[in-house]
Amino acid sequence: MPVLQGRSSGWRRQVPALRLDHRHPAGEGGRVRSGRLRRAVSLTSLNLWKANLADLVILTLVFMLVVWIPIANIAFIAGYTRSLMKVARGQGRPQVGDLFNAWDCFGNLLLYFILNLIAVVILHFVPFLGTFAAMAFGFIVAPGLYAIIDNKYGAMDAYKWSLESIQADFVNWLLAYLVGNVVACAGLIVLFVGVIVTAPFGTLIYIHQYERVKPA
Repeated sequence: MPVLQGRSSGWRRQVPALRLDHRHPAGEGGRVRSGRLRRAVSLTSLNLWKANLADLVILTLVFMLVVWIPIANIAFIAGYTRSLMKVARGQGRPQVGDLFNAWDCFGNLLLYFILNLIAVVILHFVPFLGTFAAMAFGFIVAPGLYAIIDNKYGAMDAYKWSLESIQADFVNWLLAYLVGNVVACAGLIVLFVGVIVTAPFGTLIYIHQYERVKPA
């Protein structure tokens, strides 16, 4: 898969076990491998979530309290994501302090959010298909957010990598996006409080998809 070369943030580590295998992109064998990979990703996310549940609940609770702060919340989103990446890579337990240690990608991430917001507002004015187009756009640009947080990509590079990555592994990205969001939002059923339990699980599912295809 053609990808841009990202700059290392210094604390990244490869996860070979979750790498995408492009040698069998189609056919029955490819579908079987894809299904097994999806189950492996879900099981790995579940095990990590259970093993770190107490720390993840505390981290998510604090995140929910500070994410309402305008502008600064962009950095807190990056910190929360990096903390869960750390868990996914076996580099330690999630800590509340992680939320406040991701200012190095703040500028690029803020620009990415602004550009996406403008695009979504414009798409909502499209007759009949506006809402659907905005949802599809959100799916397409979501991987780029992780590339910025993890590799400090610029906004344009993030858009390019996001599109290339989805084109190369569309089904798994779509499933990770749908399942991750459904799981993350499932806690809303329990008077919104359950989100602090389900949100990290849903995010870990998406992060593990990113780990499989992340930029070299």
